[in-house]
This record gives sequence, structure tokens and C-alpha cells, in this order.
Amino acid sequence: MKKIAVILTVCVALLCLPHQSCAASSSSLEVVLIDGLWGAGIGTLLGAATLAFMDHPSDHYDRIYQGAAIGLFCGVAFGIYEISPMFYSYTTPRGEKETVYGLSVRVPLR
Repeated sequence: MKKIAVILTVCVALLCLPHQSCAASSSSLEVVLIDGLWGAGIGTLLGAATLAFMDHPSDHYDRIYQGAAIGLFCGVAFGIYEISPMFYSYTTPRGEKETVYGLSVRVPLR
């Protein structure tokens, strides 16, 4: 019973996270963090939902933790995908935008 109370507390804490409006700008790290937390919360709920299909649910509490971990990785991956346009665009000193299709390093010699 204590484990269920802890899990419910974590789920409620994840759902009650403060958030900014869509109009407000946020840094790229915030986007990845928020998406990772949402992924972990959704993964936790999905892991808990799989317990309904088990014969002895108390033997399979590890599915909740596995769901949270998988959700966290998927959320972070989605967050990186969401901010990916900043990785492949480059603004030249003249103000023109260029698309970078690989790792590009420019070292000024002067």
C-alpha cells in the first residue's frame, strides 16, 4: 500500500508541474526537460496500466519503473527532435541562413 501511495504522489506531482504559456519563449534545455518529464509521467501511467493484465500484480511492480524509464528516454528524444531545427541552421556573418547537413566547424584565422 505504501508503494501505491508513493506512485500516486509522484504521478500527481508530475501532472501539477508549472508551465509557461505557448506564447512565452523557453530555452532548449527547458523544452527537453519538460518533454522528458511528460514522457516519464506517461510511461509511469502506462506501466501501471499493464498491471491490470497480470495474474499477480504485486509481483510486477517493476513494470512501473520500466515504463517510467522508457517514457523518460522517449520524452528526451522527442524534446531533442523538437529543438532540432536549431542544430542544422547556421547564420553567416552577412546575415544569410545556411542549412548544415553535417558537423561543420569554422575557425577564423585572424
